[in-house]
Amino acid sequence: MAKLPKFKSLDEAAEFWDTHDFEDYVDETEPVAFAVRIPRRKTTLQIPLDLRVYERIEALAAKRRVPVEKLVATWLKEKATAGSSSK
Repeated sequence: MAKLPKFKSLDEAAEFWDTHDFEDYVDETEPVAFAVRIPRRKTTLQIPLDLRVYERIEALAAKRRVPVEKLVATWLKEKATAGSSSK
């Protein structure tokens, strides 16, 4: 097995791992435990709609060549932003 070098910087380590295989150095590593907390940036909202309303939104989205979800999300964001700026 190859010997894992000591890195002087994160950039140096990144360059090394771009050109080397971790499996060649696995015997020199040890397991570690760590926690990752990723803040939620999006959520899914389910809203029951009358089929005719959905079909109209779907037609508008197709006309604008965007997914229905993106069009509705844009509308909701605009409405929420407009509501908060008037205060």
